[in-house]
Amino acid sequence: MSQTNTSELQAVNTILSAIGEAPINSLTGTLPIDATQAKNILVEISREVQAAGWHYNSFYKFTLSRDTDNKIPLAENIMRVDLDINKHSVSDFDVIKRGSFLFNKVGNTFVFDKALEAKVVLFLPFDELPENARRYITIRAARMFQDRLLGANTLHGFQLQDELNALAVLKQEEADTADHSIFNNLDAINIISRYNSDTNLS
Repeated sequence: MSQTNTSELQAVNTILSAIGEAPINSLTGTLPIDATQAKNILVEISREVQAAGWHYNSFYKFTLSRDTDNKIPLAENIMRVDLDINKHSVSDFDVIKRGSFLFNKVGNTFVFDKALEAKVVLFLPFDELPENARRYITIRAARMFQDRLLGANTLHGFQLQDELNALAVLKQEEADTADHSIFNNLDAINIISRYNSDTNLS
């Protein structure tokens, strides 16, 4: 029997249960204050975890193209850019995301004379994450939520060991899958386009 993936609503309700709050039925419309805070911390922890760059949200050999001003625009959900050092010399490039564009600290410029190839780390919506990532993020968010609202000395609905166990499972999944899939430009472009469409609709 297949396991049902944790939805964002279920994750928020799990976080609320950590402080003894009743579950909610929807994430749309006006939410109770505690539910809004729970949803916000879920997004916060999701960003924190995904920023590390896991197999599921890292895309290699991604082409970064210039616009008409020779700048390289970056989609909002691109969290990190690591240039391919086999193709781009570290003496010529030390790039970071600054605002909505790629910035080269070598020369202090937004202007590039060519397209670049890089590994990009994308921020994915909660419902597109692997189940083990969802579980780890949910447990960590629940612990952080309870610490902030009730204090660190309060008995947790989840213990530190629960969080460490969930992280261990996620890391094992990472080790098992990292060598078996290749993400390409099209994969990343589709995710970026989908993210931008969802953002514009919200």
